[in-house]
Amino acid sequence: MADTSAEIDGASALLAAMQLADSFFPSGMYTQSHGLERFISAGLEGEAHLEPLLHAYLRHVAGPGEALAARWAARAAATGDLDLIVAVDARLEATKLAPEGRLASRRCGGRVAALGADLFGGPVLPAYAQRVEAGRTPGHQAVALALAAVACGLGEASAVLIELHSFAVSLVSAAVRLSAIDHVAGQRLLARVRPTMALAAAAGEHADWREIGGFAPQIEIMQFQHRYDDLHLFVS
Repeated sequence: MADTSAEIDGASALLAAMQLADSFFPSGMYTQSHGLERFISAGLEGEAHLEPLLHAYLRHVAGPGEALAARWAARAAATGDLDLIVAVDARLEATKLAPEGRLASRRCGGRVAALGADLFGGPVLPAYAQRVEAGRTPGHQAVALALAAVACGLGEASAVLIELHSFAVSLVSAAVRLSAIDHVAGQRLLARVRPTMALAAAAGEHADWREIGGFAPQIEIMQFQHRYDDLHLFVS
């Protein structure tokens, strides 16, 4: 019976991770390109050109930004430290310089927090969702997703990888919808960036939450320019 219980717990954790990382989970991430649409409108296309950019996003934007925020949100949730979660949320807010990306992350996070509180409950996520609803914390997607992961019984390592995977899928799916690559190329890219996601996750293991924030000037410039395009399909 003990072995069966352990197997059930392990399967439940794996299924929870799959649910949160699935693009079917209604986070709203499909509305974001994180500035990738601007790169593509400027002429970037094809698997060979998109791959190094995808690696750069993961190592220099999502890794030290969203993934590190997710790690510290998960750590704080494990000890019930809601004040630290709010501080992490505020730090991530301060590093999102492009208004479109900042607001889009808030909208996605609000959905995840409200849905996660309803689905998974727990002692921390509902309280956080209430603060987001009241406007007392920004409610960024990476923070809300990490809290949902903890509410499902997952640890910080899983929360970080779920965030990085979700970020990568949103980028690749944006490239597919913008006709820069096809679906098969998209799957090849996701397979090839797995080691980069692992490196991005490991890089933040000993970093302080005050270090949240990447350095990617070209990507940030494209994020700023996106709003001035005459026509675009994504909100960021």
